[in-house]
Order: sequence, then structure tokens, then C-alpha cells
Amino acid sequence: MKEYDVAIIGGGFAGLACARKAASQGMRTVVLERKADLGNNIRTTGILVKEAADLLNLPQHLGKSIGGVRLYSPNGNSIDLCSPGYSFVATDTPEMMRWLGRQAEWAWADIRLSQNVSEFYQKNGKIQMPEAGVQARFVVGCDGARSSVAKRFGLSSNQQFLMGVEAEYEGIEGLDPDRLHVFLDSELAPGYIGWIVPGVGVQQVGIAVRQPHKPNFAKFEAKMGKWFDFSKAKVIGRRGGLIPCGGVVRKWHANQVMLLGDSAGMVSPLTAGGIYPSIEIGLQAGHAISEHLKGRLDHPAANILDMIPNYHFKGMMRWSMDHFVPPNFTYDIALRNPVFRRVAQILFFHHRGLLSAKAWKEIVFMNEKHPLIAR
Repeated sequence: MKEYDVAIIGGGFAGLACARKAASQGMRTVVLERKADLGNNIRTTGILVKEAADLLNLPQHLGKSIGGVRLYSPNGNSIDLCSPGYSFVATDTPEMMRWLGRQAEWAWADIRLSQNVSEFYQKNGKIQMPEAGVQARFVVGCDGARSSVAKRFGLSSNQQFLMGVEAEYEGIEGLDPDRLHVFLDSELAPGYIGWIVPGVGVQQVGIAVRQPHKPNFAKFEAKMGKWFDFSKAKVIGRRGGLIPCGGVVRKWHANQVMLLGDSAGMVSPLTAGGIYPSIEIGLQAGHAISEHLKGRLDHPAANILDMIPNYHFKGMMRWSMDHFVPPNFTYDIALRNPVFRRVAQILFFHHRGLLSAKAWKEIVFMNEKHPLIAR
């Protein structure tokens, strides 16, 4: 078996960020990804918050800046939300994942594709993965919402999920290209939202619902066809998958193993945002694992513990959304309510959410010269 210091199972945002950092610090690092191409079968819309785009230093050709959000009620009324100096980035997600893979390889990480790893054995202080012919001193599970690494090593698994589906289109007309179009609808998207993203060369149309509900994409598409021009549009791709929404799992690390990203439930229960924490924590975890294997840290989890999101408040909001689904007419009323708008403002434009002191400072001092919310 080929020996490595760090084996990362899964080549998503968290895994590639961790690999890049660990390899850059001299760790023999391998990423074992079951897909044949890092850009295939993408299960994310690929929208980056400003902080994530800045952290990655993403090449300009892989992303498109979007200045704000247009939030729709079920009857089609809408408000625009924006924040001075803040933007989102719609990405060419398949090419971004390939670029992230190249970044890790340039740091001397090995990226091994078409590797379906399901067996792990501990021997002589190392973890062996016979299917891949690899053994490593430390294993990082970044293998998705239903992590096989978590199951094999007795770590906690995600139990609560959203189910999302999305189609990529060419030719939808009538969209404002500088807005993320977000739709509130308790009948079509119970527990979450629908969206249309004017992306990089395509328009991404999607919907997610809280399980056990199932997304009715055809009905959502038909409704969008009444508001936007789909007459020349054609579908060029589809994707879907589970999104953890139960918060960080209780046990996400053990002696020689750690979970990151979706595998660890490091996804906001309220907004389902997980890309930024995956990148930020993945980079720090790569550094911490390196320090641990060099004998400078007892366990790398201790070094990133303060970075792990505390989703207690968002978890309570998730519980309320699951148990008290508002009828659609309340959304129509809410969009006219200034308090609702300010809460929406914070959720969309500050990755720390409703507990962000910076967010509330901006809201409190909102004025006509620097409007954070525009009609």
C-alpha cells in the first residue's frame, strides 16, 4: 500500500481545501474521490457569499458578481435586498471544482478519481483502505451528507435533511441579471425556498423542501413560466441531492479521524449555506492536522473547535419552520413589513446570520444615504 500522512475521502469544497493546506505544509496528502471528474454530478448551486469568494481568490472567469436578492411572495410581489459593498458570486461550479482540484495538486496533493472507498482497517497505527491501495496516519471524511466514514468509525451521522432539485437552462428571458431570485412558497417549497440564479452562461432554477416532503419541480417550473419567459429556454442539465439541516453532528471526530463539511453537518439549518464554512474550516483543519502529525497538537479538532458554527438559534428557527408552516398569504403580508425585511436582510447578507453584531449595527444605522433595503 502507498503510504500517506493524510487521506481525504471526498473531493468537495471541504476536502479540497483541507488537502491544499495539508499538502502545502509538507504532509503527504491524497484525496480519494468516487467520481471520474471533480466537475461531474455537482450537487450544489455553487453560489458563493462574498467572504468565500475573497477567501478562495477565485479567478474572474469562473464567477459572476450578483449585487443583491429579489425576494418574491407567492403572489408574485417582490422586494429587492442589497448591502453596500456586498455581493454574491454565481459560479461555473464544475469548472470551479476542477480549479480547486488543480490548486490542491499544485500544493503536491494527489487527487485520485474513480475511487469508491468503503472499507477501512486500522493496523500498526495507520488506517488502511485496501480498495484504493492506500494507508494513512489520519483520515478526513468529506464524503457527503450520508458519510460512509462516519458509519465505519462510529461517528455521528446526519439525521435531518432538505431535498433539493435543480435544472440548468439556457434562454430564460425577463430575469434581472444582477439579482438572485428567491421565492417563498409554503405549498411548493415547505421548509425552504425556490430560486432562479442568472449564472455563468446558464440560468439555474431550483427548489428544496424539508423531508419528508418531496419537491414538485414541474409545478414550480410551471409557476415560474407565468412570471418569466421560458418560450426559448431549454434544459441542459439537472442535479439534486440531500442537504443536511440538523446542525453539526454530536460526534464528528475520533482518534485518527475527522469529519468536515456536509459529512459533519456543518451547514446552516436555516439557510442551508455550507460552502463558506467548508472552505474556512477545511483550510484550518489542514493546518491543524499537519501540526498534530508533527507532534505539536494533541488532536487537530482542538485547534478548530472555536470555528465550528453554533447553530442553536438557527436550529430553533428550523424547528419552528418545520412545525409551524406559515400559510402563503402571510408571506404576501410579510414583504410589506419593515421588521421582516430587516431580518431577511441579515440572513442574506451576513454569513454569521442573526447573531452577527456587524449585521445589526448596519441595520440599526440604516439611513437614506446608504439604504440596505431597496424597493
